[in-house]
This record gives sequence, structure tokens and C-alpha cells, in this order.
Amino acid sequence: MNRIAEMTPKERFGAFLQGKEIDRLLVSPLILNYASRSLDLKVREFCTNGKNMGEANIACFKKYRHDVVYIFSTTSTLAEAMGTRMHFPEDDSPQVETPFIQTKEDMKKLRIVNPDKDGRLPVYLEAAKRCVDAIGDEVFIVPVIGAPFTTAAALRGTDTFIRELYTDPELVHTLMRATTDSVKALIDAYVKAGTCPVTVEPIATGSMISEKHFREFVLPYLKEVYAHIHSYGLPGVLHICGKVKRVIKAMAESGADVLSIDDIDLLDAKELVGDKVCLMGNISPADGMFKGNPAIIREMVKDCVAKAYDNPKGYIVATGCEVPINTPHENMVAFLEAGREFARLPIDTKKLETEVKPHFHRTTSEACVH
Repeated sequence: MNRIAEMTPKERFGAFLQGKEIDRLLVSPLILNYASRSLDLKVREFCTNGKNMGEANIACFKKYRHDVVYIFSTTSTLAEAMGTRMHFPEDDSPQVETPFIQTKEDMKKLRIVNPDKDGRLPVYLEAAKRCVDAIGDEVFIVPVIGAPFTTAAALRGTDTFIRELYTDPELVHTLMRATTDSVKALIDAYVKAGTCPVTVEPIATGSMISEKHFREFVLPYLKEVYAHIHSYGLPGVLHICGKVKRVIKAMAESGADVLSIDDIDLLDAKELVGDKVCLMGNISPADGMFKGNPAIIREMVKDCVAKAYDNPKGYIVATGCEVPINTPHENMVAFLEAGREFARLPIDTKKLETEVKPHFHRTTSEACVH
């Protein structure tokens, strides 16, 4: 078999984006708050200080050499910058404490964010810039943005917001307009900082809303977001966790080039949308990375590669959602080693000849991004 020389993460990702030959599939666990562990930081120390967040991600990359460095703490960061109050546990992900839009009158207070001043967005920008300066020649730095629907839910309160899909669609669309404009403003700031931003829409999962509501309230705004990202010559990446089978066709119409997915069998995903988008996922964060052991993780990675390596638009080896904060170091090593072994191109199908089993039972709620 003809194999090309080992590439750096940035060379690999760049060649992948350009449709050129690569040495192996990208191996990209969703290392988010888990990066704090590389400097023995508590999550609150990590996500409220740009220097800490940047230095921890730099240390994490030097430790694991994963193919993408993500800058993230919670999907509600943009909503926080727009007025939502957050609670910061000492060693867990930040949580929404008080949504900004308590009454319809509060809608008049909505403003497009200023990423240089509002909320903790300056923390993220500092972290991103530190990573670009220190390791940007080796790996792409990828800030994670809560997409319009998820940001709107954090501004209004998720339960209220979902009810208003039925009772007050006009309010929902007004809120979606404001959050979409703020997402685009943050994309501009991140691109200016030399990064490649991606978007996550966990509240738009099929576990929460119907395909009809996805098409009405989510899809038009995602199309606008990815058109904006594409205007910079960058790829659109959409992550939605939970049960996505009933919305995955609509996800593939968003303009995203890559779908990062969780609770759906990769064979089903490949059949439904594989000729339209690159697939990414979906090793279980909870039952694999956190609760599993190296042998279990190796089989999960092998299973995913066997199912999706021949996807027409490509496949990225990844966890289905955020790597749990207290994932054992040996499990992360096992994930990366298995990915690098099984994803080497051309794929050694003899290593994958064992029976492809149905996906392991997963406990999405235990590892879902916040």
C-alpha cells in the first residue's frame, strides 16, 4: 500500500479542507473543558481567565497532539454576553442562572454583541490569540460558538422558548434574528484573530424539537451563518448532540460541510446524508471515554472507522459530544492511539474485518455540552 508521510495536524486539516491527499483521517476528540486538566485547573479558573484558558489548551495540545484545538467552556457564552446571568461552579461547566429575556418588553433591550467588550467573550478571544501565537503553526485553533437557536434558548429559558415555538413564533423569529446577527459578529472577531470558528446547536436536537420546527426556526438562520463562514473561505461545522436521526436531513441542508453527530448509528447517518456532508463522531463520551477502559475505547473507535471510513464526503474520528471533564488520561491516550492506528490511509480493511456491531449503549445526557 502506498502511504504518504506523517503530516502535522495543521497540514492534515488543511489538506483535508482542500480535498488533497492526507496521511490519515482526522482524529479529533471534543476536548473542551477537559483541557483544564492539563494544567490542573478547576473549571472556573479555566473559563474565566483568558491566560488560563489559552495556556491550558496549549499544554493539552503538547500533551496529546490531537488534530484540532477547540476553545470552549459552555454553549451559553454568547447568551451571557447578550445579558443572561451565569452560575460558575468551582469545577464544572458554567450554567444558565437567569435568562435575560424575562418578559416580552425585555426584547427591546437586545443588542448585537461587541466581542471585544461583552461578557466573557474577551476571555475567549485572549485564549484563542494565545493559542494562535503559540501553536497556530502546528494546528488549527477552533473556537466553539453556541449557534442562534441554542443562544436564543439561553436568553429566554429553554422550556419557555420551546413552548413559544407553538405559542409565539413571531417572538422566536425576532429572537433568532438578534442571535444570528450576534453569532456573525463573533465569527468576524474570531476570524480576525486567526482562528476557524465552528457552531454547536444542541437545543435543536431531535430529542427536543421536530423536523418541522427545525426547518422553520433553525434551518434558515443556520444557512445564513454558514454562508457567512464560507465568505471567509472557511468550512462550516455543525455539532448537534442527542438523537439527531429525525433532523439529520435538514442539518445536511444547512450549508455545513461537516456534521458532528452523537446518538445515531453511523451507518444510518451515512445512508441518510453521507453523499452530501462529511460525518464526524460518534464515540460515546460517557460510556466510552469516562466510564470505559482502553480496550472498550479501542473497539468503539474501530467500530466507527469500519462504519464510516468510506463515507463519500469523508469521515472524522471524534467523540459524539464533549469529552467529560474527569475522563482518565489513559482513556484519552487509547482514543488517540486507536484513531491513529485504524484511520491511517489507505485504510487497512483487514484490521476492520471483525463483525461491525451495533453501537454501544450511550448515556448522552451525562456528557452533553452545556
